Amino acid sequence: MATENCNFPSTLDMNELPVVRIKLNTPPLKCIVKAILPDLLDNFENASAEVVQCPDLTQPPFNLASEGLNGDENVFDIGDITNLIPSIKREKLYNIKDLKRITGSDPLVIIGACAGPYPFFGVDSECVENVKMTGDRVENGTHVYMMKSDDAAAECCHKSLPDDEMRFSIIANFFTSNGFKGEVLKIVCEIRKGPLSFSTCIREALEKHFGDEIIAIGGVILIENGKVKVHVIKPSLAKIPLQSEKELGKLVNFIELSPPSVGVGCIVSHDPGLNLRLQHFHLYTDRNQGGHYHIDTEPNTIKYTGYFGVSKQFTKIDQSNFML
Repeated sequence: MATENCNFPSTLDMNELPVVRIKLNTPPLKCIVKAILPDLLDNFENASAEVVQCPDLTQPPFNLASEGLNGDENVFDIGDITNLIPSIKREKLYNIKDLKRITGSDPLVIIGACAGPYPFFGVDSECVENVKMTGDRVENGTHVYMMKSDDAAAECCHKSLPDDEMRFSIIANFFTSNGFKGEVLKIVCEIRKGPLSFSTCIREALEKHFGDEIIAIGGVILIENGKVKVHVIKPSLAKIPLQSEKELGKLVNFIELSPPSVGVGCIVSHDPGLNLRLQHFHLYTDRNQGGHYHIDTEPNTIKYTGYFGVSKQFTKIDQSNFML
């Protein structure tokens, strides 16, 4: 389905772009549990956090490319919002295969949220990255969501990517690992009584307890009950200049997802001045709908169950010198 044309920029080599690597002082999982639980209970009627063996994430409802979240854990922040503002930078086209050389991991499992490969579909899209690379073998279970038109009532369209389409664009937040099973954080929250989304609540709790020390986690969220609000970018994104991130709201369609839905992404507790996106999750369903997670819209019935690995390293690639 590729719509590549000769005028479209070639894919950037992430190995040749500016890279900032930060080795993280990863606290014990039990310490993180103790740190976040009081704040979770402030925002949700029922909440629990514990250390458990990761379930098999290749099984429904997750259907990820690998069983677990352990081994050589890394959180990546690639590009940033300045690639969209004031106008979209089409040259910001990356290849996920480059992460194999950057990490040196084999197998390498990548999950997270990014903008889709514009040249392949010919429109902008929300991408739910789900890839496993073992040697030269690629398993690509990525979901892509796009709108059929700019109309508010337009239909959301779901696409898959072939194994050899590994590109993404503009901005990405990935959790990478060997995909091994092992101990992870399990966080369950029900009935939201406060103003914060699930991911915001966790991030703010981490920042409150650990301060300037960076805690970076990534994983999967199952939304078992309650609807959630997501957005999917409109086809007109590239046609209208933007003055601020707030104006992006004009160029997205908001959708309510009914349960169950599943999301993948990352949370970073603190930005040391790298223009980071501190939380970023994209959701997918088996009903051709998905997109960028915002918050639940049925707080009285919502139930989140998250499984998270804790990163030993944080990597920023292609940092802009311009701060919004």
